[in-house]
Amino acid sequence: MLTLSEHSNYNNSCGDLDQILEGCCRNDRLSQERLYSFFFDSMLAMVRRYTADRDQAIDILNNGFLRAFKKIGDYRHAGSFEGWLRRIMVHAVADYFRHGQGQTKEQSTAEIPEHLLHANDPDQLGYKDLLLVLQRLPPVTRVVINLFIIEGYSHKEIAALLHISTGTSKWHVAEGKRILKTHVSALHG
Repeated sequence: MLTLSEHSNYNNSCGDLDQILEGCCRNDRLSQERLYSFFFDSMLAMVRRYTADRDQAIDILNNGFLRAFKKIGDYRHAGSFEGWLRRIMVHAVADYFRHGQGQTKEQSTAEIPEHLLHANDPDQLGYKDLLLVLQRLPPVTRVVINLFIIEGYSHKEIAALLHISTGTSKWHVAEGKRILKTHVSALHG
């Protein structure tokens, strides 16, 4: 339950977001900058699940925001704006990997927020370990696994996003699970 102060801050941030969105519809650069800053961390964290390379993640993020700014007039205030923006970012990720750009750079270790590094149960795979294992997947398999397991897309939706068959999407999920199981077993073995 929100306290009075938190409720006031929430209402102010919603009002601010509405003003920012109105400015973005008018192509106001300051409003676009404020929107970018407001959602930068959360969208970057989402994109980083697909690639550990920060330069790739920033490229994808920037392409996603450019796409969002072009389509901002299509947002109908039905559902959360963050959900709408997240869907655009997923399409930016899919485009990046569909065109083979995501396969050109060597993967580095992901930067993980400190508060997510510590698991309470030593028998469970920690968030950091999970992301490191995910980064070992081949790029397209990593994208399909993220879309299917984490984002909740169907194989049909993934196939349409990546221009692959549903059978290929299913293969990537099965192959990704097999690889993940091998790496997780090695971590605990």
